[in-house]
Amino acid sequence: MDKLEVSFTQADIRKIKSKRMKSNIAFLFAFIIISCILYFKYDSLDMFFIIVLCICLAITSIVVFDMFFGDNSKKDLKNKIKIVTKVIVFAKHKKHQRDSATIYELEFEGNNDIKHYQVKEDVFEQIEVGNIIDLEYSKESLWILKIGLKSIDIENENYIK
Repeated sequence: MDKLEVSFTQADIRKIKSKRMKSNIAFLFAFIIISCILYFKYDSLDMFFIIVLCICLAITSIVVFDMFFGDNSKKDLKNKIKIVTKVIVFAKHKKHQRDSATIYELEFEGNNDIKHYQVKEDVFEQIEVGNIIDLEYSKESLWILKIGLKSIDIENENYIK
């Protein structure tokens, strides 16, 4: 499908700032929690858990470092360009997790930037394979700005990216 580059609206800028803030808070919170667990419980943890926590700490450290020094969202906010396109629903997946939660995911074709998106159950039931979805996202960091089926907004506010 064709991709059009369009300028941001003020609503797009507010949405990116809001999503970026939520994402940053989540990663900063995870970084602090993992750091505290390692610091206060280091002597009482098994080596396996220490290694796993160190890997998680390294991953969150990279994200926190990027948050302060190299965030793509800054490029988006500076350039103010979004991509407007259409994608085709290629498949629908219902994934069950151990805590009995279910994730409803749409898989797209026709776009190499965004290949899947998590939706809520009621939206999942309305969408059929082969439907064409209208999609708007930021050019650099791929923040979803608008996603809809015809005139129905299918954005999942709980799915940050």
